[in-house]
Amino acid sequence: MKEKLTRNISLKILAVILAVLMWLIITNVNDPVQTKIFNDVPVTIKNEELIKTENQSYDILEGETVDFKVAARRSIIQNLTASDFIVEADFAHLSSVNSVNITITPKRYKDDIEIVDRGDVQHMIISIEKLSSKQIKVNIVEKGEVAEGYYIGNKKASPVIIEVSGPESKVEKIKQVIVEANVEGASSKTIYRLLEPYALDEEGNVIDSSRLTFSQNRIEVEIQLYQIKEIPLKITATGRPADGYVMTGIEYQPKTIEIAAEDSKLKTINVLEVTRDITGATEDIEEFIELRDWLDGGVLLVGEDTTASLNIRIEKLETKEVSIWPNDIELKNKSDSLKVEYITALCQVLGYDVFESC
Repeated sequence: MKEKLTRNISLKILAVILAVLMWLIITNVNDPVQTKIFNDVPVTIKNEELIKTENQSYDILEGETVDFKVAARRSIIQNLTASDFIVEADFAHLSSVNSVNITITPKRYKDDIEIVDRGDVQHMIISIEKLSSKQIKVNIVEKGEVAEGYYIGNKKASPVIIEVSGPESKVEKIKQVIVEANVEGASSKTIYRLLEPYALDEEGNVIDSSRLTFSQNRIEVEIQLYQIKEIPLKITATGRPADGYVMTGIEYQPKTIEIAAEDSKLKTINVLEVTRDITGATEDIEEFIELRDWLDGGVLLVGEDTTASLNIRIEKLETKEVSIWPNDIELKNKSDSLKVEYITALCQVLGYDVFESC
C-alpha cells in the first residue's frame, strides 16, 4: 500500500497543484473580482458631544462626504451600496489641529471586500466655534402654479419669527428662513400646510442644517386663494395747464388689467379709475404710474408688470389778431323790434382803417 501511495509522487503533487489552479481559474472566470466606486458618501460623526456643548459648536471645513473604491468578487460587489459601509469620524481622536481620520469599514463580507482607493479626502477637518443664535422672520415660498383663474392671496406662517442657533460662522451666513409650499393645481379657497424651515444665504443657496437648530422644526402655513377678474383701466387728467397752454390728448396702456381679491370685495370693483393732475403743466407728460397705489387694501394686481404707461400732450396756445369790419357782420333771425348799433373806435394800423371793439 505504501508503495502505491509513494509511487509517482511528483506526478501526484503536480496533479493536485494543477487541480487547485484549475479551480481558481474556473472560480475567477465565473465570479471575477471587480471594482466599484462610491461618491459623496456622508461621513457619520461619532462622539459629537465631546465638541458640541452649551457654549460651543463646530463647522466642517473638509470631509463632510468622501469618495472611495472597493474591490470584491462580482457576486458580492453587484449588490453593494453605500449603506453597506460604516463611514465615520470619531471626535474622540480629534488632533490638536482639529483633524480626525475618516474610517471606512464594510458591515458585511469584511474578509472579501478590499478598500483599494480612499480618494483625496481622508480626514475630516473642523473649526470649533462659539455657539450663536439669530431670530429671523419666516418667509413663505410657493412651488408650482395654482389652478387657472386663481391667484395667491394672503399668506400666514405660524410662528412668524423663529430662532436659529448653531456655529457662529454658519449663523452669520443666514439671510432668510423659508418654507416651501407646493400649490400645484390648487383651487380651494384656503391651503393649509405643515412645513420644514430652511435657511438660505445671501445668494439664495440652502445652508446645511445638520448643525443648525431651529426653535420650531415645523411651521404651520395658511395660504388664501383669490379668484381673478379683468376690469377696464380709465386714466383721466385733472386741473388746468399753465396760462397759454392746453391739453390736446391723453394716451395710456394697458386698457384693461387683472385683479384678485376676496369674493365680497371683488364683486364691487368694475373699473380702476386713475387721475393725473396737470395743473401748471407747460410740456408733455410721459411717465409710468404705479397701479398698486390706486387699489384698495386687500386687492391685488395680477402679473409682474404693475405699472401703466401714460402720455399727455400739452401744447402752447398761439394768438392771432383778426380785424372785423362792421360790414362783415351778418345778423340772422333778428327780430324787427330789436335795434342794432355798432360802437367802434377808428385807428390807423399800417396805413389801414381798422375798427376795434370798445
